[in-house]
Amino acid sequence: MRLRHVAMLMLLLFMTGCATTEQAAIPGMSYPNSHTTYDMQFAWKSAMGQADITISGTMKNQSYYYITEPELTAALLDRDGRIIAQGTFIFFPHQMALDETAPFVVRIPLTEGQIPDRIRFTYRYRLAEEGRSGAPRFHSFDANP
Repeated sequence: MRLRHVAMLMLLLFMTGCATTEQAAIPGMSYPNSHTTYDMQFAWKSAMGQADITISGTMKNQSYYYITEPELTAALLDRDGRIIAQGTFIFFPHQMALDETAPFVVRIPLTEGQIPDRIRFTYRYRLAEEGRSGAPRFHSFDANP
């Protein structure tokens, strides 16, 4: 009986931990920046902090395929195009249907004096139909911070 109570308490703790995750990017919210390609649509905003930059937004699947394992990397570039810092967001759930939108938040730490000139977004995914044997699809684009 005691084991059952401990298991129920652990389950409750795990569930409440998931319920309190940050939802800074809400689908449907308007963002000042956007970029559209044939397969994805991105909308985002960036906020510069004391020691980091936070990029929050949404990614929308515009392809006719289910995509799996979507991932977004944001790299901060200096004036010469060199990467000064980067961060990656892995989407959950791991599969998105046509017109499905998923939020993301990427926090990138900066050292004092680093001022980004551009953000290079790189996204990757696989087609669900091809499974793990299919080649990953990827694309990148640059934007203002």
